[in-house]
Parts: sequence; C-alpha cells; structure tokens
Amino acid sequence: MGFPYTLVTLVFLSMLPVTMIVPVVKDIVKDRLLGSNWEVAYFTSIPMLGSFLFAPVAGIISDRFKNRKYFISFFCFLDAGLFYLLTIVTDMGLFLFLRFLEGAAHIFIIGLLLSSAADQENDPKNKRYYGKGILMGITGMFLSLGGAFGMPLGILGRSNPLLPFYVGSCILVFVGLMSFLMLKDKGIHKVKDFKFSDLKLAIFENPFLFVPFLFNFIDRFTVGFIISSFNIHLRETLSFHPGMLGVFLGLVLFPMSLLSYPSALLSRKTGVLPLVLVGSTIYGVFLGLSGTTNDYWLLFSFLLICGVGAGVMFVPSMMLASKMSKPGLTATTMSAFTGVGSLGFMLGPIVSVNMQSVFESMLPKEYSFSALSFFFGFLEIGLVFMTIPFFKKILSKMNRIDEEREKITLANPDPIL
Repeated sequence: MGFPYTLVTLVFLSMLPVTMIVPVVKDIVKDRLLGSNWEVAYFTSIPMLGSFLFAPVAGIISDRFKNRKYFISFFCFLDAGLFYLLTIVTDMGLFLFLRFLEGAAHIFIIGLLLSSAADQENDPKNKRYYGKGILMGITGMFLSLGGAFGMPLGILGRSNPLLPFYVGSCILVFVGLMSFLMLKDKGIHKVKDFKFSDLKLAIFENPFLFVPFLFNFIDRFTVGFIISSFNIHLRETLSFHPGMLGVFLGLVLFPMSLLSYPSALLSRKTGVLPLVLVGSTIYGVFLGLSGTTNDYWLLFSFLLICGVGAGVMFVPSMMLASKMSKPGLTATTMSAFTGVGSLGFMLGPIVSVNMQSVFESMLPKEYSFSALSFFFGFLEIGLVFMTIPFFKKILSKMNRIDEEREKITLANPDPIL
C-alpha cells in the first residue's frame, strides 16, 4: 500500500479556510458588523465550542455506518455553505450562531479525515505503516502546515475582507468533491469508546498525567490570545494590513509545523520531557516579549523564535501524554488530551479580552498590552517551574510504564489502544 497522497492533501486543504479568515476578523466583526473585542473573542471561541461538543458525534456516526468519505463530502459542502452565509448575515447573534455551526461542521471534516488516516495505519495488511505511528505523524504535520499556509492567504482580504470567506468556501467544495471521488473506505478501524471511568483510572494510576494535560491546555489557551487580542493589537495599534498580519502570525505556525518531525526524532536522544520544558520556556519568554515592541523586525524575530519554541515542544507534549498513559488506556488518554486542548483554545480569547480590560483599567495605555502579553507568556513559564521539582519522579514513572508496556507487547504483539 503506497503513501496516501490524496488523504494528506485533503487534510492540508481543509485547514486553509480556518486560518485564512483570521487576518480579517477585525474587518468583519468590528468594522462590518460594528462589534467589540468581546465579539472578536466570541467569533474565535465559539467554533471551538461546536467542535468540542460534536467531535464525539462524528466518530460515532462514521463508525456505525462504516463510512467516512460520504460524511466528509457532505460536511464539506455544509461547511462551505456556512462560510458563504457568514458573508451575508448582518445580525451579530445570527452571525455567531452560524459560526458555531461552522465549527461543528468542520470538526466532522477534520475528525473523519484523521480517522481515515488511522484506518490505514491500523490495518494489519498495511505492513508499511501498521502500528508505527508514522502515518498519523505525517498527517498531523500536514494539518499544521495547512493552518500555517492559510494565515498569509489573509492578504486576499486586503481589498475585500469577504474574499477569504469566498475562497475558503470554494476550497471546501473542492475538498468535498475530491473526497467523494477519490477517497476509499475500507477497513474502518473503531477505537475503543471514550469513557470517563477509564480516564479516572488512567489518572489514578498516574497522577502525573496532569502535566501534559496542563501543558496542552496552556499552549492552546495562549494561542487563543494570539488570534484574538494580539490579532487586534497588530491591526489597530501597529496598523498591519491583513496580508502582513497573516505573515507575522504564520511565523508561529510554520516553525511549529516544520519542526514537529525533527523534534520527535530528537526526543529519542533527549527524552520528551526536556523538550517540553525547553520549548515551553522559549515559547513563553518570546510570546511575552512580542507584546512589548512596535519595531517590525524585533517583532518578527520574537514571533519566529516563539514559533521555534512551539515546534520544539508541540509533538513531545503529545508523546509525553501517550508515554505516561497506562497500557490499554492510551486512546482514552489521548482523547482527553485533545479535549483539554480544545477547551483551552475556546477559553483563551474570552479570558484574553477580559484580562485586557483589567490591565487597561489598572495601567497606563502604553503598558497595558505589554502586561497582557507577559501574563500569557508567563503562564507557560510558570508551568515549567511547577514541573521541574517533579522531573525525576515523572521520568521514573515513564520508565516503569515503558517496562510494563514492553512486557505486554512481548506477550501480545498487537498494539494496545
């Protein structure tokens, strides 16, 4: 079985519309619909609520009907329609409700595309990828790259802020058609259903699971700040046009995507926890500094280094959660890990706007945003400092779990989810 070029291409393309519209959020929500920073926060948060609520539904329906591609196609067309409706509606309440539905539709697309990759990787007939984690890693990298490439495409909105929505809608129609015509459904692999009782057992067996959970929550929480308050800061305070904004925000996403695979390889020599701690420190420090300067080249450098830090710790944090999970509960642990990240992303913009109001009421205007930026940056650094005292205990626990997993694997060579 060859490399699934069609699948990873569709994963890449399906992410472009998500970030393509980020650089024009200010134009659409504040200028066109006369909203405030709160509405900007809701616009960026509410699709994650839709994703959070409907992600389990996508898997259940797909597994039950033993079908991926027809559902992917249907929700691509639905998502494309919702993207178009967002350009027509002028009532803020209805606009945000459609945005909620759009987030729900999009998680069906992404979730089922990733499930298709999992189907191939968990097919025993697929000797090239079976049980190795390679295919899911590559698919995840293309998912991130799609988000990174989408940001600079925000330049389409420089003359007309609605254009990224139109283009995003067309891309989704294309993905829907290609999914219908070219994807193949065979060997549907059903992962064990998520149960809170299993998660409680996993945490009871190893309370240090809270460490990767907290890192993922804070990582996504800070991204919520970047695409809301920081986004508006660059547009209104530094007068960035959508294209320039997309390039600068892409400085965080591109290194994160491109360094994912190298950091996974490096972790074989260093271990995953040191990379999580070092990467999070770099990310936190330079995220904090990014809100302190109006100099373009300094900001460019800070965001680029911030992205490098994100790239160093992004995949290792996922690997840390997987490695610290009790054998047999890995799927449950990783589902919870993803859910916690979604929750962080959902809350980040809302807390960001609230904290911005607090700092503006306490500090002179020229210092308030710097304080906000440092607040989010030092959430990462504070978590690193909280983790360091438990460094040896966490490593010891991971070693014991590895030994347990190796014994089980020798007795039963089939992968345990």
